[in-house]
This record gives sequence, C-alpha cells and structure tokens, in this order.
Amino acid sequence: MARKKKPEEHENLERWLVSYSDFMTLIFATFVVLYGLSQANVNEFKKIEESLKKAFSVQSILDGGSGVMSSGESVLDASSANSMIDSLMMEYISQRYEKESYDQIKKDIEDLAKSGELNGVSATIDDRGLVITITDKGILFPSGSAELPKGSQKILDTIGKLIVQKFAMHSIKVEGHTDSVPISGGKYPSNWELSSARASSIVRYLIDRFKILPDLMSAVGYADTRPIDTGKDSASLAKNRRVEIVVQRNQYKTLDHYQNTFIKMGKTEQQRRRNEQIKIIREIDNQQLQSLGEDVKHSSGMSDAQNTTYEEINNDFLDESERLDKLSAPPAN
Repeated sequence: MARKKKPEEHENLERWLVSYSDFMTLIFATFVVLYGLSQANVNEFKKIEESLKKAFSVQSILDGGSGVMSSGESVLDASSANSMIDSLMMEYISQRYEKESYDQIKKDIEDLAKSGELNGVSATIDDRGLVITITDKGILFPSGSAELPKGSQKILDTIGKLIVQKFAMHSIKVEGHTDSVPISGGKYPSNWELSSARASSIVRYLIDRFKILPDLMSAVGYADTRPIDTGKDSASLAKNRRVEIVVQRNQYKTLDHYQNTFIKMGKTEQQRRRNEQIKIIREIDNQQLQSLGEDVKHSSGMSDAQNTTYEEINNDFLDESERLDKLSAPPAN
C-alpha cells in the first residue's frame, strides 16, 4: 500500500499586514499628539509645566547632572538644547497660543488708544492674522515723506514691544497705503513709490530696533488700490492714508518656509537673539517708567527694588550663558 502524500504547507502571504498595522498605529498616535498640542490651552500648559518642575529637579544631562531625582536646576530651566517644553514650540505649533496672543495684543492696543498713548492706532483680527492699523494723522510720516520722526519711533516702540513679547517666529508684513490724490513733485514720482518706501522704513526700524529676523519681515506698497473709505472728502482720504502691520497666521508658514532660518539656528543663537529682544523690551519699559516721573512712581508705591524684581522675573527665556557660569563657578569657601 503506497504511503499517503503529505499536503503542501500553505504559505502565509499576509505576514506583512502585521508590520503595516503597527506602522499605521504609530502614525495615528503621532497625529493625535500633534493635534493635542495644537489645541493645548496655554494656562493648562503652564500648570503642567509647574507640576513637572516639582516632580523633576535636575541639572542638564549634557552639563553632567547625576540623575532625574538629584538636586539642581529644574528640567524646564535646563539648557535650551534639551528643554522638555520650549516656548518657541508653543508659538510654532499651538493655534490656541496664537489666538490668545492675538486677543491680548488687540486688547492692549485698544486700552492704550483709549488712554491717548496710541492715538490713531487700532487692531483687528481677520483671515490674515492680527492687523495693527496706524492712520495718517501726522503720527508716522510728514506729508509726502517716508522718514520716521522721533515721535513716530515712540509709537513703533510700543507696538513692537507688544508683538515681540508674544511672537518670535511669526511672519510680519508691513503694508503701506495712500489716498488717491496724485503726488506732484518731490522725491517720489507716484503713490506707489511712497507707499512702498513708508512700509520699508517701518520694516527697517523694527528689524534694527527689536532684532527681528529679517527673513520674517516683508514690506509692500499698495498705493491707493486698497481704500477703506471711497469718499473724496478730507476725512475719507485721511482714513485711506495708513500703514498696516500684519502679524500673519502661522497656517501660512508652509508657503514661504521663512521660519526655517530660525528653526535651523543652533539653540545658543536662538537664545542670544531672544535675550537681545528681551533686553530691548526692558529698556522700553524703563523709559516709559522714567517718562512718568518720580512722583507718579512714588504715588503708585513702586520702589526701585520692585522695578528690579520686575525685570528679573519678566524674562521667559532664561539666559543660558549666565546659568552655565553659575554651575561652573567654584563653590564659595
């Protein structure tokens, strides 16, 4: 009797599905985390940060820290190269942070406009982002000129400080607008050149004053092609003579790749640039305090010691070089 032939084993052709399903699961988890970060509430984010500070206290591993539970600098105050939570990441990713920052700047400008400090300045939020409008009431430029007088520099200092305090990586576009009255004589042959020159003057001032990365800035002149009032009376023409500073929404960051320059910088260079901006903000704050006069400061109960404390705690970006100097300094005898 012949032996029965064993049937051939069935080859498993579906083994690749196991690896594929694992891969798809990882991709799904990644996008869930990214979506969660983009919707994170800033206040809740800060609570998490404080909780982590209490739970983990450690010197940076790169600086020779011994362990997670060892005493030393907080993980969140460690080197920018290995920070667990980075303020720049919040600005780059979180739509909630962007919205809340827009709302805060808009409110600050409205309050300053009511007090008369930013007379002729308004702020709106539209599809482009935060739009800060400065109308032509002799505030920024003399008639037919693109030169910034000292009075306008003070206004730009106040506006620039509000922007830089919240944003370090957002694109900023400055738009120049004129009325429909043609230019007769002078330096500029038409309103096109005048509006472009005015926008460029403001861009140049903000870059020089606040050390904003030039890649993030742009200037454009629209002449009289974008009127907000079609009337021909003097009041309507004055409304159309304006400059708009647009802090663009981060959703446009993929169009021009302008933020890549900042992202590709080393953490030390990012820190240095941000510290320069914080220093300028402090200088402007101190100038504003001095302009109030000693009597006002005394009546408010603000002492010099309190001023110093304000300067020290108001910097969200710690100076890494100072921290490393403290760690490397020999212990006092």
